[in-house]
Amino acid sequence: MSTVSSVISVTWILNKSFPAQLQVTAHGMASSPNWSKLRLESRVYVAPPSDGIQDFDFIGEPPTGNALTVMTGVSASGDIEHQPWMKGVRVHASTNSETVVF
Repeated sequence: MSTVSSVISVTWILNKSFPAQLQVTAHGMASSPNWSKLRLESRVYVAPPSDGIQDFDFIGEPPTGNALTVMTGVSASGDIEHQPWMKGVRVHASTNSETVVF
């Protein structure tokens, strides 16, 4: 797995199930077309972060063999159980990150 080049935007939806599920979607750019298995992987904490922001890594599998080097739009989603301490989410890519506060 590799981290995509950049994240452009992040959105979230709180599904009012029990327990409540937070669905996060990110749009970004990959360094070549045909990435597969794109996803947002949540970071696991021993204790809640002091800033209340849940971090995700924007990852996937780059193409194997010869691939064009052309920036290509990609998107991925990830779900996590919503916790009372959460104030927002941050999605990390290779060159940047985007934070959204609820």
